[in-house]
Amino acid sequence: MSIIELVDPATEKVVGEVVNHTPEQCDSVVEASTVAQKVWAGLPGEARSTLLWKWGELVEAHHQEIAALDVKCTGKNLPDALMESHRGARHARYWAGRADKLFGQQLADAPGRLSYSVLEPLGVYVVILPWNAPAHAFMARVTPALACGNSVIVKPSELSPLSALRLAELAEEAGIPAGVLQVVTGDGGTGAALSAHPGVAGVSFTGSVPTGRAIARAAATTFKKLTLEMGGKSPIVVFDDADLDSAARAAVLGILVNAGQICAASSRLIVHADIAERFVEEVRTRMERVTVGDPTAKGTMVGPLVSRGQYEKVLGMLAEAQAAGASALTGGGAHDPEGPGFYVQPTLLDGVRPDMRIATDEVFGPVLTVQTFTTEAEAVALANAGELGLSSYVWTRDLGRMVRMTQAIDAGVVHGNTTLVMDSGLPFGGFKDSGLGGAYGEDAVAGCTRTKRVTLRVADAPLPSPWPGV
Repeated sequence: MSIIELVDPATEKVVGEVVNHTPEQCDSVVEASTVAQKVWAGLPGEARSTLLWKWGELVEAHHQEIAALDVKCTGKNLPDALMESHRGARHARYWAGRADKLFGQQLADAPGRLSYSVLEPLGVYVVILPWNAPAHAFMARVTPALACGNSVIVKPSELSPLSALRLAELAEEAGIPAGVLQVVTGDGGTGAALSAHPGVAGVSFTGSVPTGRAIARAAATTFKKLTLEMGGKSPIVVFDDADLDSAARAAVLGILVNAGQICAASSRLIVHADIAERFVEEVRTRMERVTVGDPTAKGTMVGPLVSRGQYEKVLGMLAEAQAAGASALTGGGAHDPEGPGFYVQPTLLDGVRPDMRIATDEVFGPVLTVQTFTTEAEAVALANAGELGLSSYVWTRDLGRMVRMTQAIDAGVVHGNTTLVMDSGLPFGGFKDSGLGGAYGEDAVAGCTRTKRVTLRVADAPLPSPWPGV
């Protein structure tokens, strides 16, 4: 049995360890989950609702403890972790309210027949979590699947599994039956074993595009239902008539919250040429006011990146971009190269060409690139460049232009004059290589249920036949 050590990215010290589960161990987990799912699905929706609500209340009561576990594993700023664990309780309450409201449809049919549809759970559902928002992602992905009558196996990231283990303990304390919600720790091999397992009916994955493709290939053999939320390279398009004060604030928050380690981070500033010089200077000034440091210290705004691998990747991309001609208006490297922790400076890069890797590939760090445009068509072309299309942000006071931009941008989510908005009932999913399906709102129900159509002949007459005498 191998062990995975957990490293605090702020101190680089080992703070825990978990088991790296083997495929054979995954077999026994799936077997238990299969048995438990029949029990769970057999409960009335109201009973599942009551248990999910109770779980949400326990998560709320323990959200400070849960947040501390995420800070220890990810280095995220404590106030951000507290907000995320608090929101996790809301997901439980929202889906508790839906557990007894999973309705099909009565369908138009011929006289003498009654046709209708019902929603059924898939069965055993696997949730593979990212490391950047562990507790929030756990609750957001798990609660709709449970509400719909599935049993759930969660494979958290090997970098940040502690909150997942605690949330599962609270679910058991709430009275959710044994085996209905299980956590399996491990690395990519564990996730691959679960994704390919013939006893698994659906998979929800959040993470990188290459891993998402691997999961899709593994799931294809048994035609599992998939929800994939993958990379983002979100544009923030600022027109010359925008509320520039709010837009500058949004540009800084959109790339520096969680040190830029958010799939929907607004990482590409696309600004009208007429205001570019003064707007970019305002963004630079505000970025330099941001405090980087110990994520548990009062006043810290940005903590470290999650791991040495991520730290070296971001620094490598920054060095490559600057060698290719981009200029760092602020930042551009390690925050404290001599000290412990994986800290990267908040960075604003100008002179970024569309062919640079920094302009097309997801960085997942506190790095904002700058490009300019003069026409609306140019803004659209820049916003749609690349193979990722998760979220996007547009700033303008012109309502007609705003509507045109929402129609033209090739992304699953468009925000107008606001930063990122997420809620249990709001759809969230990507276009192009950013994903498949959605994990929120009605998309979540579609992703973890199957539709059965029933047709009943109710006519009190002989069955008609097109074949005389038969």
